[in-house]
Order: sequence, then C-alpha cells, then structure tokens
Amino acid sequence: MYDKQPEAKLSCTGGQPQDGRMEKFPSIDNSIDIGYSLNYDQKLMLRELKIMNQFDSLPAGCLDGVVIVDFTWVLSGPLATRLLTDMGATVIKVEPYQVGANERHLLLSKTVDGVEQSSYSINLNRGKKSISLDLKKPQAREIIAALAKKADVFIENYTPGAMERLGFGYESIKEFREDIIYCSISCFGHWGPYSNRPGYDTIAQAASGLSSLYAAPQGSPISPGDVLAGTNAALAIVGALFARKMNGRGQNIDISMMDSLLAVNESYIPWYSISQTVGDKIDLTPIGRYYDSYAPFGTYQGKDGRITIACLEEPRWPGLVKAMGEEYAWLMNDPRTVDVNTRCNNALWLNMLIDEWVMSKDTVRDAERLLTENGVACQRVLTIPEIVDTDPHVKAREMFIEVEQPFLGPMKFCNSPIKMSETPSCIRGCAPLLGEHTDDVLANILGYNPEQIKHFYENGVIYHEPAVDRLTTAE
Repeated sequence: MYDKQPEAKLSCTGGQPQDGRMEKFPSIDNSIDIGYSLNYDQKLMLRELKIMNQFDSLPAGCLDGVVIVDFTWVLSGPLATRLLTDMGATVIKVEPYQVGANERHLLLSKTVDGVEQSSYSINLNRGKKSISLDLKKPQAREIIAALAKKADVFIENYTPGAMERLGFGYESIKEFREDIIYCSISCFGHWGPYSNRPGYDTIAQAASGLSSLYAAPQGSPISPGDVLAGTNAALAIVGALFARKMNGRGQNIDISMMDSLLAVNESYIPWYSISQTVGDKIDLTPIGRYYDSYAPFGTYQGKDGRITIACLEEPRWPGLVKAMGEEYAWLMNDPRTVDVNTRCNNALWLNMLIDEWVMSKDTVRDAERLLTENGVACQRVLTIPEIVDTDPHVKAREMFIEVEQPFLGPMKFCNSPIKMSETPSCIRGCAPLLGEHTDDVLANILGYNPEQIKHFYENGVIYHEPAVDRLTTAE
C-alpha cells in the first residue's frame, strides 16, 4: 500500500479581490487521487497524467502567440525569458548538444529514479520548450534559420561577438525576418572600452561601484546585476513588440548589467552629482550594519533574530517612541530628533539606540507587535523555510505553487510576481528535460516529417536526454 501523494494545485490568478478592482481567477485544481491500492507502474502512469494535465485550461497571457528563440544561459537571459514565458510567450530554449545550458549544472542538483535535475535550472526554465542541437552541423544551423523565420524575438546573453561568430548576430538573423526583435544581454554592453571583457554579476557590481558601497567586502545572496538586466531585457522586449505593432519595424536591443546597476543607484550617485553641481565635496560612506544617512532605518539585532524598521515619515515618529515605552519618551523632545532631517543627520547614534531597544525585548516578535500596534513600518526578518512553507501573506499572494516536476514529484515553484486581472502571468509548464521538445518543435512548429527528424538523430544533429523517452512511454 502506498502513501497518498499531496495534491498538486496550480493556480493562475489576477490577485485577491480586496476592493473589487481585481477579480480572482478560479484555482485550477488538477489533482488526481493516486489511491492506496495501485501498483508502482499504475501509480507512475497516473503521476505522468497529472504532469500532462496540470497546465490545461490556463487563461491566456498577454504575450500569447509571441514566439521567442532563446539562446540564453546562466541567469540574466533565462530570467528574462522566464518572465516572458509566464506572460504567455512560447519560448524555445536552444541548448548545446548533449551538454545542455550552463544552468543545468549549477547547484542544487538531485537525482531521482536515475534522472539528475538542477534546482537552478528548474527555477529559471519552467514553462519553456527545450531543444538540443549540434550547431557545428549545417543541418542544425538550417533549423535555427527556420526558427528565426517563425520567431518574433531572438534573445542571447553571450559575450559580445560570440553570436556573430556563430553566424547568428542581429544582421544575420534579420535576413531571415526583417522585423525581428533581437535582444542581447552582457556585462558591459556591445560597445565601449569594456565591451569585450567577459563578465558575471559580481564583476558588474564592482564596475558599477556597488561593491564600493559595502563597508566590508561581501557577497550578495542574490545577483542584482543579472536580475536587473534580465528584467530590463523583458521590459525592452515588450516595449519593442508594442513599437513593432505600431510602426511595423523590429529593432536591436542592447542590455548591460553594469548599466542596469548604475540606473537604480537611487541615493549615492544623485548625492555625488548634486554636490558636484554646486561645487561641494561629499564623502560617500559605505553601508555597514546601519545606514549612516537614514534613521530609524535598517535591520536591528534582537535576542532571537532580527527585525527591520523604517520610520522616515514625521507622523509615524510619535508611534515609534510610544512603542519603545516610557524609558525612551525623552526622544520626543531631544534636539537630535526634532524632525526627519535632524534624525537622519544623527543616524548612527539613533540607529544604535533603536538596536539597544530591540535587544532589550524578550523576542523580536514582541518588538514587532509593539511597533505594528503603533503604526510603524516593521518586519521580523523571515527565514527561507518560513517564507516557502508557512507565511500567511506569501500563501495569500499565491507566490509558491506546487507543481508535479517529472521524476522529482510535487515541488514548490516560485510563482510570477506580476499580478494582472485579465491576462494573468503565472507558471505555465514544468521545467523541461534536455531536448524534451526537440521532436515537438521540429514537427509542429517547423513542419519536419518523422523521417527527417529520424535522420537528424542518426546524424547527431539533434538530441534529447534518455529520460525524455521514459516520459513518452509513460504517456
């Protein structure tokens, strides 16, 4: 007898109906009761049916009908195309023969039933179609040319010049479709003294000055340059699609991680610029534990965790002092705290004082409760397990959806952060195995017949990993 599997509920919503402006789409529950008395093969068959059916009947996204040829790898490019996939675009990910894209080999990998899959790749490539080609073969290059003729968008994030050497640069792809939208993402962009340098997110952080703003050398738990460049690329592609609808012309898009980081430096660069304009000198102090120019504003240490507090509005200051109790009532009359500007000019002292108060509480939850009761913006620092498994707000926003990933089983995927009422952005497919859609794309999008596809396999032009055949057998 087998343990009953948890239900896999896939939802594609436009948001909770808080005020009538956003109507919630009905959840799509494709769960199948696997039962208690089935043998292993029967159970496997039903699980495969669940995998096949869980994305049926999703509402159309705003990019429904848009076809994107995806030559991206690692993070910035795959993130851009994931955003576009969630919005309904058909993304065809072109992967190196047998090896696959780089993200398939990044942590954390797990092997189940003889099939190895990477959490990094699953997170970035869900909903896409994977094809695997040997681009050294002329017939593979013909397949890319055929895809380019069908595509609305062609996107890549290799070092500048790499796609031109392959014969798939903007001008070459434009010969196959005059109005193609071609997007390139790189560390430094396609022109300028640094353009030919290889680069990763951490290099872009150094080049943009972001690394100079940390008090001590440190890494980042996310990759801001990659994330911003990927988001900017998706935004630019959507804008270019709209422009093409209006004027009938495609265009070339160049996105740089360094540029993307420079553009979102909302404080330090404008501080330097305005000081330079009026002839003043400014010392830009790196950020450590506290912000040296904002208070109360930052993350404060308690006995059992940390809490983030932000109080930069005059009406909320009395509430903060009240929450801190009678012992700190003198703050209402201290000359160093008379208004927001004065408090920010005394940020180090005031932030240390807030830290002292937080540490005096038995738990950070106590501090959070007192602050919340008095209208102060605050948040206990949540852990990853809390966020994924238990936080009620994350659940209400449907930010984690359980999906049946082939061979792995039910897995929580982070949902789209974009909530749209009419054309929702949401998870639209499992993460593909390497070359899982090679046959589908060649047959149903490009029109190759079974004999031609068989010939491509026999001659090492196309590929899919062996596990794909096990999916087909299960179907």
